Parts: sequence; C-alpha cells; structure tokens
Amino acid sequence: MLAGDFTDNDAWRLAAYKELVSLVNSLFSNFLGDYCYNCQSVIGRLPEAENEAFVLLEGVYPGCCHRGAGDIFRLEGQDPERMYLASVIISGLQRERELRLKNFELGTCGGTYRLRRQRDDSVITGAHCRYFSAAGCTLGVLKGPLCINFICPPMRSDLLVVCAGDDRLVGPEHDFMFIYRSLAIISYDCRDEVEREILLFRRKLQALENKCTAFLIERQVQSLFSLYN
Repeated sequence: MLAGDFTDNDAWRLAAYKELVSLVNSLFSNFLGDYCYNCQSVIGRLPEAENEAFVLLEGVYPGCCHRGAGDIFRLEGQDPERMYLASVIISGLQRERELRLKNFELGTCGGTYRLRRQRDDSVITGAHCRYFSAAGCTLGVLKGPLCINFICPPMRSDLLVVCAGDDRLVGPEHDFMFIYRSLAIISYDCRDEVEREILLFRRKLQALENKCTAFLIERQVQSLFSLYN
C-alpha cells in the first residue's frame, strides 16, 4: 500500500500539486521547451552519443517520455514514509487523466517509434508514454513527479552557465530544483507548511527565470537552445 492514507478533506493537496506542476510547465514553456522539441540534437551533445547517432524512421522520438514514465509516482531520495505521492494526489491525478484522455482521439497518444542506428544499421523500436502525442505531452498540470523533476545533462549544463556555476538553484540532474522535497511536503505536511513551500518554490522559480532573462538579454539571443545547440 502506498504511504499516505488521506480522506477527501485532503483534496487541497492535489490542487497544490497541480500548482507546482503549472509553475514548472511555465518555466519550460518560456525557456526550456526547445530542448525537448529538439531532443535528438540535444542528446547528440552527450559524450556517449558520439558513436550512437540515430535516424528516426517512424513515429515521434519521445525524448524522456518513454512508456511508463508518466505513471511513476515515486519520490526518490525521501524517507520510507514519503517514498510516494500521497494517495489522494495519485487517485486525483488518475481520475482527471482518464477524463482528459477521453478528449483525444483513440490512437493519437502512446504508440511506438522506430530508429535506425547508423553505426550498424540496426533498427530499434521503442514505445511512447501513453500520454505522449505527436504534439507532445497531453497531461498539462497532471504530469507525474518524474516528468517534472528530471532535466537532461545538456539542459542542466546550460542552466548552470546561466547561474554562473551555482547549482543551489538548479539542483541535481535527477532532482531539478529539489522538486522531490517539495512534492513530499505537499503530500505529507500540514496545509500551512505546504503553502509556505509553494511560496518558496515560486520565489526560486522566479529567481531562475530572472537569471535566464538577464542572460539572454545580455547576449542578445532568443533562447538558450539557440545559443548552445
């Protein structure tokens, strides 16, 4: 059984969760979305990708959005009693996701893609997250923890340049802006503490956005992606 046996009176936790996801979505929309749209070229910056070039044969390359990613509700690195989102949040997300998926035509989400690896001409087949469409993620504020807490190494590297190497704001690659901690607080702490955490996260996010804006203005470029990729 997942940790966190809450009642309907805890429905405000889902609202707080969705608010945090909305904030992260806004950051990506304003500054980081191009990395995701051009995932294959970004992956090409990884040292291990030097001899692993691929050609997309069919479908849409999903980047991080592989099968099952959106349905992972773990909070990595938390204590045993906080290893998952609160059950009221999970059940709320699942309920609203089903309603959202009904608005999309059958077959437009999920599916598979095929790649040809250039070094040996082998064909590799993969599966998208079931909420992934040709236009990207369909979940909006209903994304799971893994969807918002991970940033790829090139993206993190560029953000660290923006922050002059100070990683206290950006956080680790697998815990972007220390989101897991925020999600644990939203899941398990009292309402006052959750409200304080949302406010703190807003301030951190605004600080990062301000740094990105100033950085782009100083260099007279439109986006971090266009500058580094």
